[in-house]
Amino acid sequence: MARVLAMQERVVARAEREAYLAALDSRRARAAAVPAHFWVFEHATDSGRFVEFTEAASEDAIAAAHEHGAVPGLWREVQGG
Repeated sequence: MARVLAMQERVVARAEREAYLAALDSRRARAAAVPAHFWVFEHATDSGRFVEFTEAASEDAIAAAHEHGAVPGLWREVQGG
């Protein structure tokens, strides 16, 4: 079964960075309950610039892992050849 991936970049103001980071645990838990995987990476030299990845078995699972109406563009897994 092909997997589905959603990617979204966020730029978080310095004053909001700690609140953003604190909210990641609940977002990971929401994704895990679907089930989906949720990862966040911060740019190595640009503090506050993040990229979020949500990966799951279906588009419905991705939608369930995100807040209503906040689903970024989706990517579908392809096989080579």
